[in-house]
Amino acid sequence: MIDFTRFVERYEQLTALLPSPEKIGESQIGELYIRLYAPQTAVDEVLIVYHGGGVNSDAGNDILARQLSDALPVCVCLVDIRGHGRSAGCRGDASGPDQIWQDVDVVIDYLRSSFTDARIHLLGHSSGGGMLINYFTRHAPSRKVTSLILLAPALGPFSPPALNRKVLVPFASVNRSAFIINALSAGFLGGHRTGVKLNFPREVINSRPDFVQEYSVNMANALTPRNPARQLKALSFPVLVLLAENDELFEVSRMDDFFRRCGNPNISSRIVKNSTHLDCIFELTDRLREHFTGTASRV
Repeated sequence: MIDFTRFVERYEQLTALLPSPEKIGESQIGELYIRLYAPQTAVDEVLIVYHGGGVNSDAGNDILARQLSDALPVCVCLVDIRGHGRSAGCRGDASGPDQIWQDVDVVIDYLRSSFTDARIHLLGHSSGGGMLINYFTRHAPSRKVTSLILLAPALGPFSPPALNRKVLVPFASVNRSAFIINALSAGFLGGHRTGVKLNFPREVINSRPDFVQEYSVNMANALTPRNPARQLKALSFPVLVLLAENDELFEVSRMDDFFRRCGNPNISSRIVKNSTHLDCIFELTDRLREHFTGTASRV
């Protein structure tokens, strides 16, 4: 099971240590909630951050935003995926997968118009990473960006089973019949049925009732790559994969090997030392500084 206790302890420690951010803006872009953390300097990079399964931008991502905007010339944009947090939509549901991907277009377009000279990068944590893989390979036309960062990415049930750790109680439980009906009907039937249950510990839900515990088939299809290896190979711009060394969900050495062997020279893979599936998001400043510098030299 995911170590929520360690994550909360680390979050509280960093909250007390980090300086209070001075330039934060909140907006509703259409039906989407976003929060911007701007640096004191001119903005060279914009980083759009998508959260993992069931949570929202208030689940630790503000620490990442504060760290990066304080140390680098980067504006960090935190997004609540539709059906999560303060964005619109039925909790854990969407009209179809394309609705989630079209929302990414909306955010990119807004930030591109706001920061005309900045390079735009997207970061997806856990199933947020799976969603962005789908966005760039199944949604046409997707917007052009400078790079994609996949942090402890969840590749879903269509990835090799050996990538997943064997646990007694999986974090996600799948209603396979709902997906079969949806697939056999070419997506016309059962899209709003419960497809996945997210098994948060009871104490987590008691403290965070805003977390989503069930995903519809439509939402799960938006977040889950259908052929991860083929989709990763199709990405034609820089992709940085960051894997948590002590990830509770995935076999990290096998994940690292999977990304390195997918046959795409645009993809580089790194291990975030001494980190778990959740708290890896707190350890990214140095790696992203190097990544931004490297991608800037390629533009």
